[in-house]
Amino acid sequence: MGPLSLDSEIAASAARLRAAFKLKLADAVQAAGALAVGADALVTHDRDFSALRDLRVLGVADKNPPP
Repeated sequence: MGPLSLDSEIAASAARLRAAFKLKLADAVQAAGALAVGADALVTHDRDFSALRDLRVLGVADKNPPP
């Protein structure tokens, strides 16, 4: 799968997610896009997605934490 176009349905979904879960705009767009394509999961370093129940979110463990 290639890049996903941000259409009006994804934008509207992102706006609803942002309002409902107080997500940052970029996070809301990522979540809306993942939901739109029926992604199995969203891989992220963010914790902002913890409230989303309709999307499986996989956190990436930092293998080189700062000292």
